[in-house]
Amino acid sequence: MTNKRWIFGLLLALCGAMAAGAENDRTSGTVVDPQGRPIAGATVELISADGETLQSVRTGNDGTFRFEGSAPGATLAVRARGFETVRQGAAEQFGRIELPLAAVRQELLVTAGSPDLATELQVSADELERASQNDLAEALRGTPGLSAVRRGPVNLEPSIRGLQESQVAMFVDGTRTFAAGPARMDSDLSHVGLHAAEQVRVVKGPYALTWGSGALSAIQVNTAAPVFSSTGFNVGGSAGLGWNDNASAGGHGSVAISGSRIAGSLFAERLEGDDYEDGDGFEVPGDFVSSTGRWRLAADLADGLVLDLSGGYQQQEDIDYPGRLLDASYFYTRSHALSLQAQNRRGTFSELYGQLWVNRKDHRMNNDEKPTARPMAGRIPPFALRVDLPTESNAAGGRFHAATDGERWRWKVGGDAYRSEQMAQRRIFRRAGDGTGGDRLLFNDIVWPEAEIENQGVYAQVVRSAAAAEISLGVRVDRIDASAGEVSDFFRANTSGDLDQAETHVSAAVSGRWRLTDRWSATAGIGRAVRTATVLERYSDRFPASKFQASVEFMGNPALDPETSLELDLGSQWSAGDFWLDVATFYRQIDDYITIVPDPTLPKRLPLSPPTVFRYINGDSATFWGGELTLRQQPSENFTWYASASYTRGEDDLLDEPVLGIEPLTGQLGLTVRSAGGRWWGDLSATFAERQDRVAIRRFEIETSGYTTVNLLLGTEVRQGLKMEVGAENLLDEAYADHLNARNPFTGQRIQEPGRAAFVRVKLDF
Repeated sequence: MTNKRWIFGLLLALCGAMAAGAENDRTSGTVVDPQGRPIAGATVELISADGETLQSVRTGNDGTFRFEGSAPGATLAVRARGFETVRQGAAEQFGRIELPLAAVRQELLVTAGSPDLATELQVSADELERASQNDLAEALRGTPGLSAVRRGPVNLEPSIRGLQESQVAMFVDGTRTFAAGPARMDSDLSHVGLHAAEQVRVVKGPYALTWGSGALSAIQVNTAAPVFSSTGFNVGGSAGLGWNDNASAGGHGSVAISGSRIAGSLFAERLEGDDYEDGDGFEVPGDFVSSTGRWRLAADLADGLVLDLSGGYQQQEDIDYPGRLLDASYFYTRSHALSLQAQNRRGTFSELYGQLWVNRKDHRMNNDEKPTARPMAGRIPPFALRVDLPTESNAAGGRFHAATDGERWRWKVGGDAYRSEQMAQRRIFRRAGDGTGGDRLLFNDIVWPEAEIENQGVYAQVVRSAAAAEISLGVRVDRIDASAGEVSDFFRANTSGDLDQAETHVSAAVSGRWRLTDRWSATAGIGRAVRTATVLERYSDRFPASKFQASVEFMGNPALDPETSLELDLGSQWSAGDFWLDVATFYRQIDDYITIVPDPTLPKRLPLSPPTVFRYINGDSATFWGGELTLRQQPSENFTWYASASYTRGEDDLLDEPVLGIEPLTGQLGLTVRSAGGRWWGDLSATFAERQDRVAIRRFEIETSGYTTVNLLLGTEVRQGLKMEVGAENLLDEAYADHLNARNPFTGQRIQEPGRAAFVRVKLDF
């Protein structure tokens, strides 16, 4: 009852603030592409004569935007995906603004509210790619409030304010994929490729209701969208090479074509890694080979009616996982999507959109390079083992929505559905070579018992714009059906609840942004989101958990209730000329928090496992709170300094100890210098993390020492479109491990990060 009163009271306050928005004079315009078609979702900023952002709005589906009140002498800055940013003179003179096509680029957008409202943090492509050469989740690590779990050299697991794995809903071009490894050797974003991502949007909180279900927080990756041209047939693209002396190298290339009725793109990437040295000079297993290809083709069937076909394939092989009992033989990922979009159509709706998609992943694990593959006297068993674990994770689904734009209101209604199928079987052999003949089968276990999760959801969202405020209100309802095929007799005898379970979830969120003065704005939001239990949490039969950093065996629970998250977000942004400050805070409570307890009645399955088996259960609740601080100043066009800090705290009420997997206080301080004209640049940055001694002891978490690392980068534009960068990561050769890094199951130590690595990168845009 308390939560309901809290939500109701905040809703009244938000609606009252919305209604208080004054109906002042309005100034409007339209943003179009080179062919004259409207551009939806473009960001339009009204900037005062001294460089302050007075207002920021987004264009509707018909390309129009509207500011409240007049601003003599103000100018406009207009930007959109796939187009060059345009700055226009006196605001009183604007009406129709045409954006030229841009070369292939990337950006990271982060918000702690509805993704349909103005974003709080924007990170450029250069900053994103500097953070990692190999992995998208690793590149997000330096963003306040974001981190990642390292289990091997690639395929890191994103983390947002203490949320991990399926608590973070992940989307690629509107589609969903799910991890192919039961041991979570990959995440839902692992197989898209860092350089294939044109835009990454991160929503910190339960506000991405129109993206999909189960989003306690969310990450959306968009690849290059086809753009049509009115100036004939155009070709553009990019190519890049990268190498560092601490065991990785790679290259990527893309080409995009645009015509009046046909547009498309091709992307290819090849990455290779070897074992790397940590800061103490010790070698960490880091082999991998990854090849990625993506394509996209769009046809303008009629004015505003676009058919879009896209697909991708990734092949990863021979991947070392020092943080897991097994390594990966391969990942094979195939994805396909077909969408139809109608914009600026006459009638009730200004946009109609539909999409069908399918994603398939094949994965295999082995222990060929692990200690268990060798005989060892005194161990039980003393002979060598061979483990073979093939898996499949396949998903198919679709989505649709209809949207309309009004002078003050924007509406969107829609729905989405998917079906996820996951299958895995573990076979353990006595390895040949000790005079006993060929490999002899010892165990044949069902890990994922042909498990299926089906989800159908519908939603409605309304955005209200007024003179000094924007408010977004969304509601979502989901129907979940979980089922499993064949399970072992032991599983049936030692679990309660039907294998088939059905749930109905209701999620809702309201968030807003208010311009309090010309320099100061505030944000607030509150939302409820529901996450269903995963296949591993429901159906695992004494199999190691992916999140808990110990190789003990865990028993599934088909009758698990879903986790329900209630989160409050408050933020403030202040700018004065060349200075920008952003402060964000949050409080989250997750009811029916899924955790573990020991069950001494269960016998372990494998001889090498610890003696106690644990069982998944619903705890009482878990509470989280924290926030982020970001500062940036550009006192001249040649000089920028920036600083950030983030902190999250979590408590598991059932076990009366900290939540597992919470980063300590972390921060970043940096300085960027550019020459006149921008031909030369340099960046010196330092990242720090405090010691984390607030750990979940009963779930085998260990403390982590603090650290400080320094990165140096120097770059030059050799000629137009051709850039080269050199530098060093971890310049001081610090020996350290991130707190979220997995532990080596054989030594018990966390996976160390790479030591000093000198690098060279070359990129050409054409």
